[in-house]
Amino acid sequence: MTNQILRSLAAFIALTTTFASGYSAHAHFLWLKTARSETETRAVLSFGESAEEENYKLPEAVESAELWWRGSGDKTHELFAERVETDDRVVLEAPLPSGDPRVVEAACTYGIYHTTLLRYYVKHIDCPTLQQLGRFGPSKELKLDLVPQATDEGLQILVFWNGKPLPKVSLKLNDSANHEQTGTSDEQGHVAFDFPAKGLIHVLGSFVEEDAAGEHEGGKYKNISNYATLTFKSPTNPSTSSSITIPATQELAAGQLPRLPEPVASFGAAVLDGWLYVYGGHTGGAHEHSRKNLSNHFRRLHLAGGQPWEELPMETPLQGFPLVAHGKALYRVGGMNARNKPDEDDDLFSVAEFARFDPATGQWTALPSLPAPSSSHDAVVIGDRLYVAGGWMLEGGSVGTWHDRSLVFDLGNPQAAWQELPSQPFQRRALAVSHWQGKLAVLGGIDADGEVSRRLDYYDPASGQWSRGPDLPGEGTSGFGVSAWNLDGHLYQSGLDGIVYRLASDGTAWQPAGSLQAARFFHRLLPGASEGLLAVAGASFQTGHLADIETIKLPIPDPN
Repeated sequence: MTNQILRSLAAFIALTTTFASGYSAHAHFLWLKTARSETETRAVLSFGESAEEENYKLPEAVESAELWWRGSGDKTHELFAERVETDDRVVLEAPLPSGDPRVVEAACTYGIYHTTLLRYYVKHIDCPTLQQLGRFGPSKELKLDLVPQATDEGLQILVFWNGKPLPKVSLKLNDSANHEQTGTSDEQGHVAFDFPAKGLIHVLGSFVEEDAAGEHEGGKYKNISNYATLTFKSPTNPSTSSSITIPATQELAAGQLPRLPEPVASFGAAVLDGWLYVYGGHTGGAHEHSRKNLSNHFRRLHLAGGQPWEELPMETPLQGFPLVAHGKALYRVGGMNARNKPDEDDDLFSVAEFARFDPATGQWTALPSLPAPSSSHDAVVIGDRLYVAGGWMLEGGSVGTWHDRSLVFDLGNPQAAWQELPSQPFQRRALAVSHWQGKLAVLGGIDADGEVSRRLDYYDPASGQWSRGPDLPGEGTSGFGVSAWNLDGHLYQSGLDGIVYRLASDGTAWQPAGSLQAARFFHRLLPGASEGLLAVAGASFQTGHLADIETIKLPIPDPN
């Protein structure tokens, strides 16, 4: 290790107190921001008390930091930085392409001081509005990651370690008005702050890996101190926080719908005769499965407005299943039920239940069970036929058995039984099912090898043949937990990138048709009371489960 790095580390340790007991006002960290000129935008990496300080000498280790940028998906694009030094400025700069809002990130292993290895994880979100903060989920490249999200209560920062929420991490937030706020992450990794003043916002946090012995450049260490910094620009002012623009679904303005009484994901939902119906679903934290984390509610909301949510008769609490409308009835197909308590090992069982609900009488009627229990599948009605595709069978604590067949049930035949479709070329769950030009459409999901799929598979009832359509747009986890709906003959789908896509009239490609204020998955796309679609509840990487309902205004499709 060079003398320069040792001097920098000595200064760093001398100026910084332990994170658990507070933050020093004079500590130096790595920061990212963007700088714009008339001709270009550049990423700027500096070492100082804040991102505005650019005159502190860059330690040698910092000059080898890795920089990249990404959009709302997971794909990263490497940045090639160069040192820029003047009498009052020393930074690393890298040109950025023009385009949509993005995240600029960096990582650096700083060096060893005494028995501690220091690492930095650095992020800047380059977007003009608070709403767009929610477009960007956790980074796969940053082990310690800070993810901001605007809510109707203020600003929320989520702390992630290796992609999972990290509790008991102290954060400090500073804004351009020199207002300082501190907080500690809860069990879901959430830290709540008031809206900061207008300008560049700085957030700082750390996590120590105890007993993480190793070697670095010939030196030995006993633990690792990880430091994360986040910057973004806030267009708001805390003195007028009551009028701050937040996602439209968080405000009940004209034409908007009230939230669900509880946040929920992976539920069944349908629209019938002007009513939105929502059955069951998963509540609580991500990957937390128990009887307590299954919604015990079946509700409906009149889409014309003016009425509260209405409770309906509930049967089995479930998640991971479809609810579809046909004629004057609703049909519930399969799903997963949890038998364990919150403090017990998962005891999860798929069910074979198939039932009809009559809104006129408020009664459920049992129908012929599925050939085998199933969950994490989806369904659609084409004509009088109900098609079910995807999913798996869970039997307690065992690994699920993936279904390799799709099913059809004739709702117009009182004596009908479930029939298998011809052999299919896929096994997937957490997918979406819809229809296009008379064909069953099976979109996205995840396969038995744990790989996210963006396939579009068709089944043609007329020919009995399966075929392929164009893959869904996106990268990384895009395609997992998507939802789809056919509106007026046009097939739409949305997922984690927050964009609503429409399949072109000739079926050759997907085209952007709208966007969501809050990107989400394991939600439901459904028809609204007038033109457009509804995005109902679901889950977000930034804020966990959602309770809002977004109204999506869509452009008139080109008839050609």
